[in-house]
Amino acid sequence: MTSGERTIYVNTCVYMTEKLEKVPDYAAKYGERIGFEILPMFDIQEYEEKLKPVLPAFRAHKISFHGPVFCAEHSAKRGTKEYEETMWHVNKMFPYAKELHASHFTMHLNNCVVVPEKKDEMLQNALENYRELRELFDPIGCAVYVENTGTTVQKNRLLDQQEFTDLCREQHFEVLIDIGHAHANGWDIIRLINDLAPQIRAYHLHNNDGSRDLHNRLHDGTMDFDATLSHIREKTPEADEIIEYIRTAEEGPGLQQDIEELL
Repeated sequence: MTSGERTIYVNTCVYMTEKLEKVPDYAAKYGERIGFEILPMFDIQEYEEKLKPVLPAFRAHKISFHGPVFCAEHSAKRGTKEYEETMWHVNKMFPYAKELHASHFTMHLNNCVVVPEKKDEMLQNALENYRELRELFDPIGCAVYVENTGTTVQKNRLLDQQEFTDLCREQHFEVLIDIGHAHANGWDIIRLINDLAPQIRAYHLHNNDGSRDLHNRLHDGTMDFDATLSHIREKTPEADEIIEYIRTAEEGPGLQQDIEELL
């Protein structure tokens, strides 16, 4: 894949609800060179009414869906309130994923704080829920990617680097590597990419201070982003690259500069 053929995705969290109307501007400016990873926010009352007017802009671009994060917990046992709420969000999202021909759905194995004595149970619940998601999304041609999530500081890191690597290999996951999460946990990102390269399908791109999950811009942090990106493109040239910022303040010249740098 040449740089001219590369598609760069933008996670819609940077727009939240108040700037979601800006999506058509980005779609028009960058054409087919840009795609969108839609983060569902059905817990926000006005989200759906803000989403519907921009669907025409989404339809003409490559689309993926990030699994629900707010009010969602895939490590919850089936039948619990947490599980039911999570699946409510997934099922609200599903018709949009089908309509927009989403290429993949990104799954967090967990979002909540990890209690050590419940770690094994949480993981088994997450694996059961992964299989349920596969059964839901496979028929519409939407893959399920498993993301490395959680940070030591937030106490919600379910797996360390070797555990994550081993699990992905054992379960034959298609993998999304979040380089910001990996950096915040002190993981060896080069080794992580090397170990999982055949299974890596996408990356979340952002930077931080090496401890907190800040979702800063590409060069705003202690990670050597240029070196990381160079290795990403060398070892996994077909993988999707997704800018994942979480503050609407980044939308504008900063976001556009980062899109253009990656393109």
